[in-house]
Amino acid sequence: MGQNYLNQIADPFLKIYASLLIFIGIPGNIISGVIMGGNKSNRLTTRILMIILSIADTAVLLTAVARYWIMRVLGWDLRNIGLITCRIHTFSVAFTTDFAVGALCAIAVERLLVVAFPHRANSLVTLTSVSLGMTSFGVTVVIKNLLHFWMMGPFQATKPGWNHSTSENFTEVNLPQISGGGFRCKPSKDYDHLFKLFTKLDLISFAVLPYVILFTSNVYIYVKLRKQQAILRKSRPHATSNANVGLSAKNVIGLKPAKHPKEALELQNSKKSTQIHDVRPNKRTKRRPDGVIKLLTALTLIHVGCTLPGTLFTFVTVYFKTYFNSLNNETGLLIKSGLVMLVFTNNAINFFGYYASCTSFRDSFRNMFSCLTTSSTGRYSLCLTVPNRTDRSLHGQPCTADNVQVVVSKPVHRFSEMDCPHTNEV
Repeated sequence: MGQNYLNQIADPFLKIYASLLIFIGIPGNIISGVIMGGNKSNRLTTRILMIILSIADTAVLLTAVARYWIMRVLGWDLRNIGLITCRIHTFSVAFTTDFAVGALCAIAVERLLVVAFPHRANSLVTLTSVSLGMTSFGVTVVIKNLLHFWMMGPFQATKPGWNHSTSENFTEVNLPQISGGGFRCKPSKDYDHLFKLFTKLDLISFAVLPYVILFTSNVYIYVKLRKQQAILRKSRPHATSNANVGLSAKNVIGLKPAKHPKEALELQNSKKSTQIHDVRPNKRTKRRPDGVIKLLTALTLIHVGCTLPGTLFTFVTVYFKTYFNSLNNETGLLIKSGLVMLVFTNNAINFFGYYASCTSFRDSFRNMFSCLTTSSTGRYSLCLTVPNRTDRSLHGQPCTADNVQVVVSKPVHRFSEMDCPHTNEV
């Protein structure tokens, strides 16, 4: 009775949750790719990796989450159409999930190289190296997941109890009430030993190794930037005192008393310019560590928070099977269904991570709506642009707010590109 009541609550919840992942995650990924890919303050390689991550996350939602949504809402599984469909879709889900995780790790490694080797970043992190790296990784993922074309086959009945073959596959859930005309897309018993070995390898490549890469990169970047900031703070008083002494001497010796209002105005502007020059570097060094670490930390927390529960559940059910022999099939399936949906949440909420950690992303997102102001209202259209700067100090920052300009454009009689200037029109 309690189990049936739990299923009655969980089933509509999973339907709604899967729907939210699709209808919120896909637009969010598209917006994230457009904004982060067009942010000129980032390196070109960083922008390309951000676009790749958005595309990979969207592909996961369209292949994996869409299947679970169809299973829950419509009551049929497209994998059960036939053997070819079974193998192709299984391969597609495995490839997109692995590639999305790899794209996230690539962003962390790219940021790590830029921070660790700032003087060699332009030669190490290039468009060619990133393209070759992602292509090589993609080929490796394809070769790894080609095993699905041999392992997946017709379903064979198992003994009552918790289905360990289902629990070992990290992102795989099959609903028992969906039959598909007698054919079930499941791992074939002929490759049972190979499948068990593959699931262990998949657990390491999908979960453990990315955790190590993301954690190591975040910690190293944080420590490195904090050391640089400490050095700048120690050297700042000495540099400021020297600058003040030089400025005083220049004012006494080099500058003549202003005898005309125009000369007095120029002298005042010169002093203001000097003060601004002294203040802005200190402000930038204060924001630079936050600009680098916030976005990576947000993406890392999203990935770990969404995938760690499923990783632990898979680990204990694979290596401690004896403790789960008494686990009911429906209970185990219900637990794993929720954990799998949590895993795929990682591919749907990066938009919120960008929005929470990146000031320029928030400004650009808000500006997407303010730029749509119609000219019929007679109001000014407020648009935000990011200058295309070549300052190398910005290359270590995924997102900052120091180089944001606000452009106010007058309304025109009809809607055109003048209502919303692009980021390269600076």
